[in-house]
Amino acid sequence: MNMILAKDIVSLTDFARQTRKHTDELKKTRRPRVLTHNGKATAVVLSVDAYQKLADEAHERQMDLRLQAAVEAYAQGERGVPLDEAFQQLRKRLKSRSTAR
Repeated sequence: MNMILAKDIVSLTDFARQTRKHTDELKKTRRPRVLTHNGKATAVVLSVDAYQKLADEAHERQMDLRLQAAVEAYAQGERGVPLDEAFQQLRKRLKSRSTAR
């Protein structure tokens, strides 16, 4: 998702006036568009596909970090929670969520 400064930074006014053109380019290039107001960056716009890819990558990274922490904890002798206790905790969480609604 490399930006091309000459094409990917546009004024908010230009984006508003030519929304269709800019959204078509977002879909085609999959690069973010930086919107400026009075010459200062104020927002970043992404295509839905580019946003989904970014969100998926962030989620995958978060899961990798959690797994790494769990493996390190296991290596240090932590063995987690017994199964019966884990199910009891899950049931308690589910019950509190259903009563909150």
